[in-house]
Amino acid sequence: LEEVKKVAEIIGKARGGAKITINDLFVSCITSAVVRQLIEHEEFMAPMSSHNRKIVVPSINVVVPVHLRGGVILPNESMGNNIGAFVARVPGEMKHDAVGGGTCPTERLLSVHRSMLSSKKSPAPFVSYYLAKFCSDYLPENWTKSLFRRANANSCVVVSNIKGYHKKIHMNGMAIESAASFLPLPPGIPVGLVVQSYAGTISLSVTAEKWAVPDADKFLRWVLDEYQRLREEASKLENKEDP
Repeated sequence: LEEVKKVAEIIGKARGGAKITINDLFVSCITSAVVRQLIEHEEFMAPMSSHNRKIVVPSINVVVPVHLRGGVILPNESMGNNIGAFVARVPGEMKHDAVGGGTCPTERLLSVHRSMLSSKKSPAPFVSYYLAKFCSDYLPENWTKSLFRRANANSCVVVSNIKGYHKKIHMNGMAIESAASFLPLPPGIPVGLVVQSYAGTISLSVTAEKWAVPDADKFLRWVLDEYQRLREEASKLENKEDP
């Protein structure tokens, strides 16, 4: 967890003092993996070189759930269902996605940061929460599912960030060493990822339709590949700052 924070801080400081968050960083890594998955699908259907692409996705819409009170939970209060969501339009395919690292990965990260920052400031999370509550309370289930499917802004992935306990918790005197979270896919969205922190460690989990992500392990490796590029870039930037 501390390493991820440091990577985000170094890159943000070197790029005009941008306040890059952990969520920004992993949305960037995940959307890079989505693009690589799309490239693999296309190459499977019609093998071709990376320079003869027929389909280039310029942008991707991502759904990001958020707690309406910024994650603040008062003592003796349950989290409840105070969850809204917003949609951010982030970069799709970039040069390093198709040819294996030709473009600095911070370019994607900074674009994701700007888009996420703009979307966070909108009233979308509150609108989505009250709309979902109204539909769930008053409309038939099939109508609600249909509306949700049409209201996802053609998003292909949802990314949820769960902040867990800083220290290990115990059950019956035994420490819980790790925890895993999984995201039920919203109607019409084929890929969902959870970025979870617990006891100083970050873990990722993916839930996806088989046709969208045939190999979840490979998909997560792509996410980590992009993170490694950002980590290496942060290391270079940090070394430049040293006298």
